[in-house]
Amino acid sequence: MRNTQILGIIAVVIIGALLGSVSTLGIIKLLSKTEPTLQIADDKDTHQTAEKIIPVSDKQNLNVEITSSRRNAIVEAAEKVGPAVVSIFVTQTHIYQQTNPGFGADFWNFFFLGPREYRRQVHSLGSGIIINPEGYILTNDHVVRGAEEITITLTNGEQYNGMLIGSDESFDLAVLKLVSDKRDLPYAIMGNSDELITGEWAIAIGNPFGYLLDDTKPTVTVGVISAVNRDIKPGARQKQVYRNMIQTDAAINPGNSGGPLVNANGEVVGINTFIFTSSQGSEGIGFAIPINRAKVIIGDLISTGEVTRSWVGLKLQRITPVLAQSLGLNKKSGLIVASIDDMSPAKKSGVKPGDVLLKVNDEEISNSSDWEEVITYARVGSTLTVTILRDKDTLNINLTPEELPIKNAPSYTDRFGLNVVTITKQLAGIYGIRDNRGVMIADVKENSLASSWGLQEGDIIRRINRTSIKDINDYKKTIENIHSGYKVLFIIERQGELYYLPVVL
Repeated sequence: MRNTQILGIIAVVIIGALLGSVSTLGIIKLLSKTEPTLQIADDKDTHQTAEKIIPVSDKQNLNVEITSSRRNAIVEAAEKVGPAVVSIFVTQTHIYQQTNPGFGADFWNFFFLGPREYRRQVHSLGSGIIINPEGYILTNDHVVRGAEEITITLTNGEQYNGMLIGSDESFDLAVLKLVSDKRDLPYAIMGNSDELITGEWAIAIGNPFGYLLDDTKPTVTVGVISAVNRDIKPGARQKQVYRNMIQTDAAINPGNSGGPLVNANGEVVGINTFIFTSSQGSEGIGFAIPINRAKVIIGDLISTGEVTRSWVGLKLQRITPVLAQSLGLNKKSGLIVASIDDMSPAKKSGVKPGDVLLKVNDEEISNSSDWEEVITYARVGSTLTVTILRDKDTLNINLTPEELPIKNAPSYTDRFGLNVVTITKQLAGIYGIRDNRGVMIADVKENSLASSWGLQEGDIIRRINRTSIKDINDYKKTIENIHSGYKVLFIIERQGELYYLPVVL
């Protein structure tokens, strides 16, 4: 009886398997009579027959035109901007000082042996975007900072020397010029970064890891605009804060710096600048400088080689609830005018200490970052309409920014690469310097001997060895009497603190 049941079960399984085979064969046969379809992900009910699908093995058909379903907005945007993307190869010389190790190394070096100095040639790679047919190229300042030689590679493989026209470290932007007689180079169209929408397509094009030198076609990566108006401080040791940055998850890697971030219309909306990463590669958090910020300073960089800093002379203080209560203000946040520089545009216009800043050009000013953004991008000679609250009255006052007075102060550039200025009464007021004796460092020339000493723009030189420095004349006389190779002790003031800095000239 049991054997009969087992045989019955086996028979059912065999019959089921046979029926399944027949059924499967029937389905295969049925599908063989019907052409497969591809559903296009848009509003159109479009079908594509199997006859239009190109077999990889069919080499004779490889040049068949790509169907419209693949030639989407991203492809067209990349094709539109790609020819204007360039690779930038930079040669620099870095100066290193090897000091004697151990306790009190600085004083040992100063009084006895001195540090040994080494120079080493280094190379770096970045990207850029041609912005007009004459070969002007926009890129990051950090890509070309300190460059001694610049080589530009176009997407067609042609290579040219590059000339640095102008750069600015605080904006982290630079303009190069292709050394060529060509006047018909492919160039990109700049879009409007103020109109970006979070979630729209973002296309990063550039030269990651230097691959463009081997294959002249740039790399294209795609993501979305993750956020706008991000304020970022890239490193704990960096003073610079990048404001109003575009965040994207389009893959940005080393070598992409200076390349364009593009929208789906094929317009440049940003300059790829840096990423957050723990692996030296893309982790989906990249940042680009908005192109509208770049537009403001490109003219300055091309015409003068630097950004002309504007100044209005206002010192502002944040309004806290306690301050608002003590002053009888209804406004519980914002900025109040604490002081005004003498002979400043603000002083001339009639702004007074105690005025509460509400708006600039109809844009609300809620904090110091808002104000810094306004002043950073305000051009000399332009008009800023400032809305203030004075007592209970709301007033509109026009300010005309002027050039930062440091540019007009008496200056001197020494043979080591330091440019210093006299600390005028006006400069002392602007920078909060209590004692105007000494000289202020206005600039440290890149790749100069002075650039290896650790001196910074804004430092005040108070003494050199045993000599007090009262003004430009003292500095010039002292520094010119010191021969190269001698050991020198600078006493400087930085942010109100005194420091000893031993160097070898």
